Amino acid sequence: MRVMITGATGFVGYHTAQALLAAGHEVSVLVRSVDKLLNLFGENRVHQVVRGDVTDPQQVARALDGCDAVVHSAAMVSTHAADADRVWRTNVEGTQWVVGGAVERGLTRVVHVSSVTALYDPHADVLTEASPPGRARNAYGRSKVACEEYVRDLQAQGASVAITYPAQVIGPDDPGFTEPHQGLQLLLKGIVPCTSSGTQYVDVRDLAEVHRRLLEESTPGNRYVMGGHYLDWQALAEALEAVTGRRLLKLPLPGLAARLGGQLYDRVSRHLPVDLPFGLEAMEYATRWVPLDNSRVEEELEFQFRPLQDSLHDTLAWLYRAGYITRRQAGRAVDL
Repeated sequence: MRVMITGATGFVGYHTAQALLAAGHEVSVLVRSVDKLLNLFGENRVHQVVRGDVTDPQQVARALDGCDAVVHSAAMVSTHAADADRVWRTNVEGTQWVVGGAVERGLTRVVHVSSVTALYDPHADVLTEASPPGRARNAYGRSKVACEEYVRDLQAQGASVAITYPAQVIGPDDPGFTEPHQGLQLLLKGIVPCTSSGTQYVDVRDLAEVHRRLLEESTPGNRYVMGGHYLDWQALAEALEAVTGRRLLKLPLPGLAARLGGQLYDRVSRHLPVDLPFGLEAMEYATRWVPLDNSRVEEELEFQFRPLQDSLHDTLAWLYRAGYITRRQAGRAVDL
């Protein structure tokens, strides 16, 4: 099977491509940087490379030529107001051209990689595949909700498109140092704010494996929450202590204070030299996280998520090897 992948130089797309290649499938890609692709995959592993953008219908059409299946994982993640138009074009128009184009060609093996953002409702008790599209305030969130509505409409018309909803994705070999890894980097400095609710991690290798199964087993029209493991902030601090062998300071922080701090950060962030995950949206998720229920993927695909401790160990060991954390911060994760 030849699979066209968007976002193959990103974290989820890269690991999905690796899982498909390891299973003996051909991979075609649509990428903006061929140099980055070659650096990640080397020569002659990718069957076809189209240099271009998901917002260009002609380039998308070229990338789809000759393919049997599609995984659409490309997205632009930004909460900056200046990026709003580009975020919308990349995410919404890109989904329309890639997923819509695959459906128009009659492809029956299509996976759209969505996000918890597309379902997020702070007033819900739990999020499942049956949850309605969420309500978002910033451009990125609105774009993901719009993508969700578009793909669900295709499903309602009978299109063979599966959707996955990852929680916070962690794991080794992240080409772009994504936000969940930035968050772990900050926590490993030694202080874990213990605020309301918690967080939820899914291993990128588990996500890639589910994408492979969805394509090989052809489960058209289905939606799968990929929440992985939920834990409150106290439990996360203890899990990091168990993996590293270190003691971390657990600092109580009321949720309201965290959200007010996020508002302040949003006002001053454009004047700062670095972009950190401290904005209001990040604090909203950190203090009002809604657990994702994995039941459907576990039952229908007979899938079992790897232990969180294994994911944290492999992630921290990679963060150290990649130079994002120190030997002391990694602790026993380097020794094991």
